[in-house]
Amino acid sequence: MDKGRIGMNESQDQQKEKRAANRGFAAALVSGLAAVFLASCASTGGRYGPGAGVFDTVVVDAGHGGKDQGARPRRGATEKVLALDTARRLAAALRADGLRVIETRKGDYGVPLCNRVAVSNRAARSVFVSVHFNWVKRSGPHGIEIYYNDLRSMRLAANILKQALGAYPTNNRGIKKRGLYVLRNNRRPAVLCELGFISSPRENRSVQSPTVRQHLAELVAAGILAERAGRNP
Repeated sequence: MDKGRIGMNESQDQQKEKRAANRGFAAALVSGLAAVFLASCASTGGRYGPGAGVFDTVVVDAGHGGKDQGARPRRGATEKVLALDTARRLAAALRADGLRVIETRKGDYGVPLCNRVAVSNRAARSVFVSVHFNWVKRSGPHGIEIYYNDLRSMRLAANILKQALGAYPTNNRGIKKRGLYVLRNNRRPAVLCELGFISSPRENRSVQSPTVRQHLAELVAAGILAERAGRNP
């Protein structure tokens, strides 16, 4: 036998074994990192955070009221009127679906922001949904956007937005993090819904329609129910 050749073959076999071991280690490392990543996603709820958790009560907040008119369109009802009408329709839709509903206002009167938040903070196992309509100086901007302030409210905002966009032809302006008073001081998952621009003549015509507002209310309710079921939008 050629001992030199045998030694060479043994060396080559050892190198192959080392390479195979290294490949196995690398594969195990990648698999482990993937598992950690997936577990992290699962624990935080993935793209939209952990979600609102378990709730059986919805605090429905109609924006503005009383002396506070909110936004004023060139034609039709002001924001406080549109918000109250839509919020009352939303409350009815949620009750029909078996949820407990607390309304921060049921008529044309003012409610301080701190009182709106206090109602929400006292309500256990609840989420807070504030109803508004948007306005800017220019007539061009249009669309629906939903504001949230903390991670647990993010998926609720996304679920509502996904549904509400089907109410009438409009633009998806997304979900946005904002430190608004009723959001940042709320101990419950909380969102503020801007359901259209009444500064846009086209969009104002849509939301001035009771039929469209009813559709908006039903779809916002559907978004809340999707969140309650733990669904990702």
